[in-house]
Amino acid sequence: MEQMLERYRQYVADDGRINNIGEFQQLEFDPPSLAKKIELLELSQRKLMGQGLSSCSFDELVGIENQLVSSLQNIRLKKAQLYREHIEQLQNKEKDLLLENAKLTEMCVQRKKSEERWDKQRDTTLSPSPSNQSSVLVETELFIGLPEWR
Repeated sequence: MEQMLERYRQYVADDGRINNIGEFQQLEFDPPSLAKKIELLELSQRKLMGQGLSSCSFDELVGIENQLVSSLQNIRLKKAQLYREHIEQLQNKEKDLLLENAKLTEMCVQRKKSEERWDKQRDTTLSPSPSNQSSVLVETELFIGLPEWR
């Protein structure tokens, strides 16, 4: 047992936290003091919520009011910070979307130009020139009755 305690002391001394067992024992939590702390916190919470204020003195009420004002100010600052961060994110997203839109618009313009060139080339190769009109033959046939499948 002594060896184990010595190893523990050595470990704690090396770690720089607790230098002896006495300090460690002071950190132990005893149930009665924890119960008292919980009760005080619950009472404080009820007062902050506006319950059980009839037993409070004027000075206590002023203290509670100041605490609430301070808390409200902190909440508003945090809310404003979150709004600013959200607005910044949305602005960055807007920039990204505008860049993407510009790229897509450019792609559409390029595609439209290439389609127009293709249509122009197709029209020039398919339309007969005035000198070649005699070489184009059109077949017309007249059928009476049901069509035959070829």
